[in-house]
This record gives sequence, C-alpha cells and structure tokens, in this order.
Amino acid sequence: MLSLRSLALTLVAIVITMTSAISTKAVYAMDGHIHHGSLMISDAVMRAVLPGGKVTAAYMTITNTSTQDEALVSVSYNGAKKSEIHTMEVVNDVMKMRPIDGVLTIPAGGSVMLQPGGLHLMFMGLTDKPKAGDEATISLDFENAGPLTMTIPVQKIMGGHKKSSDHNHDHNHDQ
Repeated sequence: MLSLRSLALTLVAIVITMTSAISTKAVYAMDGHIHHGSLMISDAVMRAVLPGGKVTAAYMTITNTSTQDEALVSVSYNGAKKSEIHTMEVVNDVMKMRPIDGVLTIPAGGSVMLQPGGLHLMFMGLTDKPKAGDEATISLDFENAGPLTMTIPVQKIMGGHKKSSDHNHDHNHDQ
C-alpha cells in the first residue's frame, strides 16, 4: 500500500508531466536561436502593425536536424481572431496570398524560410496591434516535436505586403 507521501509525490510527478506535455516554452540558446526537440528556429520576428492595420505576419527560419520530416500543423497568436500559414505567389502579374493546403513540411536535415513575399505566418482580425519594440507571444504546433510557445520581437519590416487594402488575395482579413 502506498503511503500518503508516496501518493502525493506520484500525483506531483503526473501533474508536472501533463503540464509539460500540454505546452512547451521556448528554450533559447546562447546564440539566440530557439531549440525545440530536433528543431532550431532562428531570426523569428513579427511585423509591426501599421496605423489602421488589421493584419500582421511573422517570419523565421525553421531548421530540422532530424532524419525524419517534421510538419508545422498550426499556429496561433492570442492577439488575432484568425491565424494561418500563408504562401504568396505571382499569378498573371498579380501577387496572390492564400493559406497553404494542409501542413508546412520541414524536410529532414533541411530548413524552411518564412519571409516577406513568400511563406509566412498570417494573423488576421487583430485584437492586439503590436508596434515596433514590442514583443509578441505566438504558439506553433508541430506534428512530432509538439507545441511550442515563444516570444518574438516586433519590428518594422519593409517588403511583402503593406496593409490589407494594398494587396490582392482571396480571403477576408477582418475575420
């Protein structure tokens, strides 16, 4: 029969295990990179919201040091009503932005760059409008590495789209 002390210690261990499985905070290395399982995230930044803006984006490089592919399944930002993984491409001389179909694969031993004018994390229907110098906390959910919550700097970034009324694509940012 378990003593009361043994039972209490077992319950504490279960709670700690469950808590760490639910949400994993970012682990920053001395070089400023974020390490999460076999993933390394570098150059993570959120675009500062322009006056009157209802959207923002985040950019980073995700490197997979594993021998198996990884997948970014979803992304979220508490300051947005909707968060998506987006791609941009030129179609008939018009820049089109749209959510990707399915997941974003990070190949084994490879990297994926999320950058202005290409793949990026899109946050729409902002309830919080971060400005240059702020920090924003976003969450990424990976298929194998699991959830990651990280705080990234907010910076004024040139390039890509300017504001919701200045770009042409097929969804509603006011959601």
